[in-house]
Amino acid sequence: MSRVRQGKLNASCVTLCVTLRLALCASLVVAAGACAGSRDPDPARPRTNEPPYPVILAANAERRDQALAGWAALARDNNVPNVPPPDLQPVTATISQLPTLDAPLRLPPVEIRDEDGQVRANSEEESRRESLRRFITSAAALLGVAPQNLSLVARTDEAGGTRRALYQQQPFPYPLRAGFGVLDIRFTDDRRVLSLSSTAIPDTERISRALALVRPQQLTADQAVERVRGRAFNFPGTTAPVTYTVAPDDSITPRELVVYPVRPAGDSAATGALELRVAWELAVGRGATTYLVYLDAVRGEIIGAQTQAAPSVDKPAGQTPTAR
Repeated sequence: MSRVRQGKLNASCVTLCVTLRLALCASLVVAAGACAGSRDPDPARPRTNEPPYPVILAANAERRDQALAGWAALARDNNVPNVPPPDLQPVTATISQLPTLDAPLRLPPVEIRDEDGQVRANSEEESRRESLRRFITSAAALLGVAPQNLSLVARTDEAGGTRRALYQQQPFPYPLRAGFGVLDIRFTDDRRVLSLSSTAIPDTERISRALALVRPQQLTADQAVERVRGRAFNFPGTTAPVTYTVAPDDSITPRELVVYPVRPAGDSAATGALELRVAWELAVGRGATTYLVYLDAVRGEIIGAQTQAAPSVDKPAGQTPTAR
C-alpha cells in the first residue's frame, strides 16, 4: 500500500515540475515579445516579412519597342518621311531628344469657338494649351506618361518667338524629385515642335502599390531630423562635388516626403535599373546657405543633396491636361 502511495506522490511531483516549466517558458516568451515591441524600429535592419524595398524599375525591351512604335505612329500622323529613331532615356525608354527630321512635327490645330461658331476673342493661349494636350495624348507611348498624371507648371515665351511648356508628372502620393517626371516641349506659333524630352516614370500603377506597402516602416519627420544631425553629404559644385557636414547649430526643416529615383551602386547610366525610394526632403543649413537633403525614409541614409534654388518644376501648379 505504501508503494502505491509513493508512486502516486512521484507522479504528482513530475506533473507539477512539467507544469512549472511550461509556465516559466510561457512567461519568458511573453517577456521577450514585450521587449521586442518596445524597441524602436531600425530602418536599416532587413526583415524577412517586410515588402521588397527599394522598388525597382528595370530596363525593359518591350517598353523600348512600345516607345519606338509610338514614335513611328507620331511621325506617320505628321506625314514626316524617313524618320530615324529618337534618342531614348536609359531605363525609362522615354524620349530624350528629337532626331534631325526632313519635316517638323507639329502640334494639332485648335480653334476655340463660341456658341455661335465664331472664333473666341483672346483665346490664343487656351488654344495652345488644348493643342498641347492633344499632342501629348497622341504621343503618350513615346513620353511614357498618362496625360491625366500631368500638371502644367510653366508656359513661357522665349527669344525668337519660341514658346515652351513644362509639365510635371504626378503619379504617386508624393512628388517626384531628382529631375524625373518632367515633360519639356518647345514650339512655335505655327505649331512646329522644336524640341521634345520626357523623364517620366513608366509602370506607375505597380510602383504605387509597392511604395504603399513600405509606409509602416517610414521614419517620422522628427526621426529624420535626428538622423541628419552630424552627418556629411555631397552636393554638386562648380567643378567637382562639395562635401558639407551638418553642424549642431544648423537649421534642419523637414519639408515633405518625396519619391527619389536613384541608380543602384555600380550601375552605369545607360543600362540596368532605377531604385525608387521614399525620402524626406529636408532644408539644411544656416543663414543664406541652404541645402535640400534627401534622406531615405525607410533606410535612414542620405541619398541625395543639392543647393536650394528658387521654386521649379518640382513644385507643380497650374492646369492639368486631361484626356477627353
